[in-house]
Amino acid sequence: MLNPDELAEDLANFWFSAIAVASWEGRLKILKQIDAQLLADLETASDYEAVAPRFVAAVIERLGFPAVENRAQAEIFARSAFAHHRDVAQTWLQSAASVTPPDTASSGRDRRRFARRDVDAISEIWVNERRSPCQLLDLSLGGVRVTLWEPAPVPGTPVRLDLPDEGLREATVVFRDGAVMGLRFAVQPATA
Repeated sequence: MLNPDELAEDLANFWFSAIAVASWEGRLKILKQIDAQLLADLETASDYEAVAPRFVAAVIERLGFPAVENRAQAEIFARSAFAHHRDVAQTWLQSAASVTPPDTASSGRDRRRFARRDVDAISEIWVNERRSPCQLLDLSLGGVRVTLWEPAPVPGTPVRLDLPDEGLREATVVFRDGAVMGLRFAVQPATA
């Protein structure tokens, strides 16, 4: 029988030497690769959900729980089983969003029906009743763009998303590009 705590500790012990010498961006890349392998290797989604966050928490603790100083580090902390790690990540992301100017690099006419605003928040999404962490990138009245820490589901997949200050919203995947996907809310406003 799977013992999530033991497996998470074993993984952390095995991978720590490689993780410790990497930059935060490198650590995030390593953790994403391990995460994808765990998802493939563990028998059930509940096994994965029990092990992956504990593994990340064990890695963070071995690193000495350093102060969050960049986005990659915040993404790592947001994956942790420990609420205090996730809280630190959320605080950093919110403060970074408040000092980051809006993206002005886009060119051409925006064909979106509704104006969108940049969002930089960690949240949760349910795909096929399986809960996963995600990062909200931008939000409009009609939909949202998010990043998952695993491959995004195919267009047409129904999902539920937890939005800050709004709660759960039903949506459908309308595009995906790697781990980034665009969602259209099931209930659309009549006008912009």
